[in-house]
Amino acid sequence: MGLIYRLNVPYVEKDQAKALGAKWNFSEKYWYYDGELPDGLRRWYRDNDETSITESLKASKGENGSSHTAADGAVNAGEEDDLYKTVSEVNEMIYNNFEATTEFQMIMVKGEVTNYSGHRGRNYYFAIKDKSALLPCFMWEDTANAVLKFELEQGQQVAIIGRLDYYMAGGKCQLMVRQIANIGDGAANLAYLKLKAKLEAEGLFDPEHKKAIPKYPENVGIITSKDGQAIKDICKVAGKRNPYVQLILYHVNVQGKNAVSTIVEGIKYMDALGLDTLIVGRGGGSDEELMSYNDELIARAVFEAKTPIISAVGHEGHWTLIDYVSDKRVATPSEAAEEAVPDVMVDILRVERLKKSIEVNMYNQLKQKRLLLSAKVAVLEKNSPERRLKEKTDRLSLLTEHLHENIRRAFELRTHRYEVLVAGLHGLSPTAKLVNGFGYISHDKKPVTSVKEINEGDMLKIKIHDGEILSEVKKLII
Repeated sequence: MGLIYRLNVPYVEKDQAKALGAKWNFSEKYWYYDGELPDGLRRWYRDNDETSITESLKASKGENGSSHTAADGAVNAGEEDDLYKTVSEVNEMIYNNFEATTEFQMIMVKGEVTNYSGHRGRNYYFAIKDKSALLPCFMWEDTANAVLKFELEQGQQVAIIGRLDYYMAGGKCQLMVRQIANIGDGAANLAYLKLKAKLEAEGLFDPEHKKAIPKYPENVGIITSKDGQAIKDICKVAGKRNPYVQLILYHVNVQGKNAVSTIVEGIKYMDALGLDTLIVGRGGGSDEELMSYNDELIARAVFEAKTPIISAVGHEGHWTLIDYVSDKRVATPSEAAEEAVPDVMVDILRVERLKKSIEVNMYNQLKQKRLLLSAKVAVLEKNSPERRLKEKTDRLSLLTEHLHENIRRAFELRTHRYEVLVAGLHGLSPTAKLVNGFGYISHDKKPVTSVKEINEGDMLKIKIHDGEILSEVKKLII
């Protein structure tokens, strides 16, 4: 078999042990760990001793299933190791028998305290005795804080409920104390311890049955006296933390006559309403004043309720049965209100911070998206057909204007040049000189360029600027 560690876990630390991997044995009602023990669980393993239960016991037999000895009874050579058990194996055999004996799991014993000189470190070590025998005992510090309600002293007569444990490393049998009472406390305390052990054995205190307290309740039921300080404290604290949570009071007697019956009725009635959370409590008191909350009927009513229940019966040093059974135990009614009703301002401020953070993030993202959008729009506009068509149209219009201007200028330039050429040609034209008394002389449609080309009697045509003159040659002068 694998390594098994049986753990001595106080009730108030069961959640921690479970979170670290400890397991609950429902049939025998104890915590254990299967495998290599983590450091976090070592404090609950027999006074921090690191010795574990070994692998399964090795048989000291030969190949045919029986031990071999010489004829004279001496051990044969080489067989000595197979015949003798180790000290650890013997101690483990004793331990396994202790674990398998159900009578050892809950023992009620009375005796006189001896061998006690104050607790050492975290734990209490002492013994109890009668006229003829002595029984070593130890008690975890957490257990003592929860159940030890008197100063432990030499010579006291005490009543103890516990589990018989075998400490393998030291080969020592001792009683692990779960409940302890001074005999002088009377029968009532002994009855309380017996009832507590009974309910614990039935599993009413097991962490597996604990219900989670709602984080955001809409209504909270309060089972306490309408005249006590508890309801005032709860209303005051709850009102400051979240005035929107509805508080519903069921008035009960918190002590004395009819206390148990009214509290049980209140738990059942409020549980049937389907509220989010119930607070059962009062403003502390002496052991006698808190006695009603140690009643079995109240403990079972709390266990059977479907609504998560917060107990706030006593102060830090007082634990009643309802505290062990409830889903959450707190010391005072004010703490119960804090546990049941969240501080809405904390949540509002948190929401405001988240809202502001979201707004800033959204603004930054929106800003980035706008910049990205502007860049994309610019690219789209730059490359859009409409923009490009407009650019081409504008360019065409501009080029058309330039063309018209260039044509006009070219026309004007050419017109001017034409006029200049015409003027030049006109200046060079023979007819242009006829205006000033010059004429153009031709004979037989040929220009007369020399007197030698004509004779007397020829008919000449003289062309002037406004007409022609027909003339006969009378005489040639050379």
